[in-house]
Amino acid sequence: MIQLLAAALLVILSLLPAPARAEAPKLLRVGYIVNGPEKTVFEEQFELGMKEQGYVPGVNLQVLYYHQLRPDHDLREVMKSFVDGKVDAILVSTRGGALAAKAATTTIPIIFGATRDAIQDGLVESLAKPEANVTGQSFHAGELSAKRVQLMRETFPKANRFGVVFNTYYPSQIQIDEAARAQKALGIELVFKGIAVPEGLDQAFAELRREGVAAIFVVSDVSTITNRVKLGEAALKHGMPMMMSNKRYLTGGGLMSYGPDISEGFRRAARQLVRAASGTPVSALPVENPTRFELVIDMRAARALGVEIPSSVLAGADQVID
Repeated sequence: MIQLLAAALLVILSLLPAPARAEAPKLLRVGYIVNGPEKTVFEEQFELGMKEQGYVPGVNLQVLYYHQLRPDHDLREVMKSFVDGKVDAILVSTRGGALAAKAATTTIPIIFGATRDAIQDGLVESLAKPEANVTGQSFHAGELSAKRVQLMRETFPKANRFGVVFNTYYPSQIQIDEAARAQKALGIELVFKGIAVPEGLDQAFAELRREGVAAIFVVSDVSTITNRVKLGEAALKHGMPMMMSNKRYLTGGGLMSYGPDISEGFRRAARQLVRAASGTPVSALPVENPTRFELVIDMRAARALGVEIPSSVLAGADQVID
């Protein structure tokens, strides 16, 4: 009798519907402002981060890429198209893009993949509990400038004149001011030069060489990193060693870099974006800061430039590319 009841129970259970599979994420539409004429490692890392969250382009993710050719381009119309198109979230990679998005909507989540200092750039008032609909990744670029100038000085201990170049289309006063303060402590002279990137690179590097500059610190912005190959070409042509803000620059010809991997911030921004688009209040998504800073030295550039890196600097490197 017990065996018959057990068999009957198995039959009944076999007729019950199987548990429903977990539903795939719904289609997510993202408006994305790309800085420059083509996609870069930033967008690659963003898409990788989205895949890690279960969103695949062409399957359940639609990314509306808009290419901002210069940081001063007016974004009001494209932001209006994002809002009118009812995107689920907006991702930007410049301060100007974030401010344009803030002006366009107070409800659609806005995520910045990289900014120099989220508070000083006027994007949020609190890192821990960002107000309104804006959060993202902040990289403290200003306070790192002094360390970069110091490392440049240690690499060229006999020199006392160095350059600081910045993109006139998108100057970072935070980084410039910090570098200026560092020169007094180090007892060196810094030559500051604004450059129209990329069209003014060749002339500016030639001028810096004539002015007796031993090496230059390139003030970081998203435009300079998208033009890193042209920066590297100009530097090698004029024999100008460059200190860069992160290792992604070194694919273009920079000598060394110190700072966080900004592209990783875009991968983390994907996680923030998915949570915000899924209903998590932006105030519960703190602005994130990097926790790892790397000194990377490219010996290929050192050989091309005829530069000998002091052993003390090499010993402190997190990575040596050879």
